[in-house]
Amino acid sequence: MNSVDGSRIKLFQLRAFLAVADCGSFGKAGLELNLTQSAISHAIASLEEELGVVLFSRGPKGAVLTSVGLEVIASIRQMLKSLDDVVSITRRVRSLATGQVRVAAIRSLATHWLPQAIATFKQQHPQIHVTMTRCVNHGEVQSMLKDGRIDMGLMDLYKPQGLEVHPLFSDSYVAFLPPTAKVSHTPTWEDFRPYPLILPMPHDNSYTLLREYLAQLPIELAIAYELNEDSAIMSMVAEGLGMTILPYLAAIPIPSEVQVRSLPQPLERHLGAVLLENALHSPAVYAFFETIQNLRPSFLFPTSQ
Repeated sequence: MNSVDGSRIKLFQLRAFLAVADCGSFGKAGLELNLTQSAISHAIASLEEELGVVLFSRGPKGAVLTSVGLEVIASIRQMLKSLDDVVSITRRVRSLATGQVRVAAIRSLATHWLPQAIATFKQQHPQIHVTMTRCVNHGEVQSMLKDGRIDMGLMDLYKPQGLEVHPLFSDSYVAFLPPTAKVSHTPTWEDFRPYPLILPMPHDNSYTLLREYLAQLPIELAIAYELNEDSAIMSMVAEGLGMTILPYLAAIPIPSEVQVRSLPQPLERHLGAVLLENALHSPAVYAFFETIQNLRPSFLFPTSQ
């Protein structure tokens, strides 16, 4: 006896089987599926040939399930229902009725901009679940993206590798000085010399651009302290312990007593969204990206474009 090759059974044959079983005749099943009676008859005959059993007794009063047909109908009905469930789920996802977006962002974006972006997105797509992870720096964002733990990263775009990059907006680096500083509104580097620098830790790769910038200055500014938290740096400036140079978004909220000045030579970091190159993303991820493309923070430093 030949074995049954399940791979040769077609979904159309199974749907025809259920239609005949439910309607009680080949003709009515054809009307149900908008097919000819001969097409239904051929589908059932082919299915019986593949299975090696007779599924219906044919007679003047129509088609009646055989004992084998009665045994398999529940399994076939469940099989097709499972397929319909798969189609229904994917249809909902494609129509953005549901879905998930996993986002990681550097500290300044996660604190001062991403909540606004998520709120705007949820107004348009309330059924899509968004998760947010706050990262210490862009190295952590890239690591999470490459490990598959997130769908999208939001970070400063300083030499990203192996990623699909989408610039969003720029954020100016700004000089923040202690309350008693005597500095004009258009300072020179000499004006900054009396105030020791308070900077992020050297291993913080989010500030590599700043380190390179400082190394090219016409004067050397003495570094007095190095910390790993932007808010702590701003608190030290407010206490008169020195000055700092930080991206504006990283510094806010700025203590009222701290003086803010533009740099003699402008410096900006470019912020954007990053995705894995050549990866297949869900419609929910693309919808979130569309939302953030034109959503700039309202509190950027005035010189930023």
